[in-house]
Amino acid sequence: MSKIPKTIKIVSFDLDDTLWPCMQTIMHAEEQLMQWLASRARQLTEAHTIHSMREHRRQLAISEPAISHDLNLLRETQLRQLLLEFGHDPGIAAQAVDYFQQFRNLVYPYPDVLPALTRLKAEYLLVSVTNGTTELEKTPLKGIFHHSINAKQAGHAKPHPALFERVVEITGNNPNQVLHIGDDPLRDVESARNFGLHALWLNRHAMPWPDDIERAEIEIFSLSELQG
Repeated sequence: MSKIPKTIKIVSFDLDDTLWPCMQTIMHAEEQLMQWLASRARQLTEAHTIHSMREHRRQLAISEPAISHDLNLLRETQLRQLLLEFGHDPGIAAQAVDYFQQFRNLVYPYPDVLPALTRLKAEYLLVSVTNGTTELEKTPLKGIFHHSINAKQAGHAKPHPALFERVVEITGNNPNQVLHIGDDPLRDVESARNFGLHALWLNRHAMPWPDDIERAEIEIFSLSELQG
């Protein structure tokens, strides 16, 4: 068992690939979106696949860095561009993103998640910290977290410290009273640690630690190992 330091008052969690598997949810949401578009923008879907749409969005994020952290705005901007390019109504872009988001919220937490969060909530303030767009109140984890922060709200995506700044700001605590838990060595562990938070690496798949990053102070393979 891994003991949480006694100074900790806040436990923040990454969401995607920390509390639930991410890629299968995104793949399903993108498949549903392409089907939705096929009946409304046939020329677009005949010209593009899910993978080419991703590459187009990646290039757009590079050319429009001011919106790259806001993934739904990025997707809507992309769709407006492509709908115009293929002679379709760009006005349906916002509807398309809303439709996509319904499926983005269909997440399936790992078995250890709900028991661990329920136990931790009795002792700590819980805050979610994500670059993604999942709306927690529309997931099986509704009502678990005291606060939820995403990249759109913070104005930047991890590893930028803005999300961790918001954690400290909204809870009124010092950085060294916060433990952040996540699956990504750079975006979660190093970025939290650089802002003065404690950081725990949740290494669900027994991956090797990157050689160019100082190792996490705590590593676990399941949330069931975490002890308050």
